[in-house]
Amino acid sequence: MHFTTLLASAALALGVSAEGINCHGSSNCANLNDNKWYYNGQHIACWQSVGGTGFCAFLQNTGGLPGKDIKRLLQELVNHGCAKCGSVPAFYPSDNDIKSHGMLTVNYVAKPNCNGIC
Repeated sequence: MHFTTLLASAALALGVSAEGINCHGSSNCANLNDNKWYYNGQHIACWQSVGGTGFCAFLQNTGGLPGKDIKRLLQELVNHGCAKCGSVPAFYPSDNDIKSHGMLTVNYVAKPNCNGIC
């Protein structure tokens, strides 16, 4: 089963803690670090296909954002109904204009820098 990049990235970023469905597993299944700073164009989380292309989450036209904000923005894309690709303004919902402060984007990329959390 293939998960869409957006949903897989959101699941990796947010994590779930419960006894039924849970996030127990290898240390290679890391969550997005709340305090790590991410920069424009840097691949944050990716899903890579067998052919080497894939989908990644990355920032555009921002001054950078910490992991905790990336998690929140990924969840906003899920809440909006985006199943694969999409963009959300960096300061959504207080600012819904991608031209004001940039955006977090999940989109197709020719060469993902990782498979999972980058």
